[in-house]
Amino acid sequence: MGVHKLIPYWIRVREVEEPQTRWDQTNIHANEPKFPHDNLADYFQSFIEEYLEEVHKDEENEKTFTIEEPVRREGNTIEGRIKSGEWGRNADFWDIDEHERIVDAREENHAEEISYYFLFHIPDIDSDQALLILSKYKRKGVKTLFSGLFNTNGRDIDTGDAYMTIEPHYSDEVIKKIEEADSIGRVSFRGNSTIPARDKYADRQDVERTNQDLSGQLEVSVEQTMSPKGNEDSFREFVKGLVRSNDVDDFDYGSIEQQKFDSASLTVIEGESELTFSLWKERIAMRMDLDPDEHDLDIYGGTPTPHSLGRVARQLANDLMSEDNSKLETESLIPSAVGVPDETALLNPRTA
Repeated sequence: MGVHKLIPYWIRVREVEEPQTRWDQTNIHANEPKFPHDNLADYFQSFIEEYLEEVHKDEENEKTFTIEEPVRREGNTIEGRIKSGEWGRNADFWDIDEHERIVDAREENHAEEISYYFLFHIPDIDSDQALLILSKYKRKGVKTLFSGLFNTNGRDIDTGDAYMTIEPHYSDEVIKKIEEADSIGRVSFRGNSTIPARDKYADRQDVERTNQDLSGQLEVSVEQTMSPKGNEDSFREFVKGLVRSNDVDDFDYGSIEQQKFDSASLTVIEGESELTFSLWKERIAMRMDLDPDEHDLDIYGGTPTPHSLGRVARQLANDLMSEDNSKLETESLIPSAVGVPDETALLNPRTA
């Protein structure tokens, strides 16, 4: 599982009691003049200006939220960074290089803030919804906090009969997604198992066992990954057979004992993007796991620069939009120097 991820969402403003209505997000006033802006991109821009370098404190969840400079807009495309962090408790820091603990390095009134890249874009043809791509670090993200502040449904704003939704890029038809994917990357299974304690530590040199013996069972995490390796068609059929709701005939490719695993995730290839989703959920929310080398990310202090993230996010956007829409330029609007601490870091960007 990747440390850094990109998560795509779709934003729609539509009629409040009519989920199937399709309003042009660049001409909202044609359907509801009370909405604050005619163009959803202008509403997004006004939201940015409200929180630009102004730190919002979510007292209930003890989180901060702000929009960082710079933010760049070109037509109905906007790029930038959200900074957010949590406060509320003291924490020690452990220096992994110096092997020293810094006691209470973070106090309860300190928020450990992380930058999260965003890309907002309204397609020129399929303009009934806007695409929002947010970055995520491990299990940390800003979607919930962002939605609560951005969504008109939770704000004291008169929007008439307009209603806003922010939904992940879902696919309700797992089998169809497997069949239509350009190719299948891999399928991974995760679960837990138990092993004898002695087997667990048999080849460990740092376990003292002279005075007492190790016995019993240990619970361990189990992961198994499979990829096609040249037999794409058969492997695709094998993967379809793993979908629990799928009724497929038996085939000779192989089988796996599904009861040994708690989850199964599939990575498919769409254009130049890899998208990963669960095989065992009724509705699947897509995500892109980022590899610093494969995606050519420039990383400083453990954080990819927004410029290098922008290249990947724009390619992902192009792969998610239908071919009827104009493609985004692959070069990010955010300058390449943003997120680079100093000139010396340029000597070795991947380890700075």
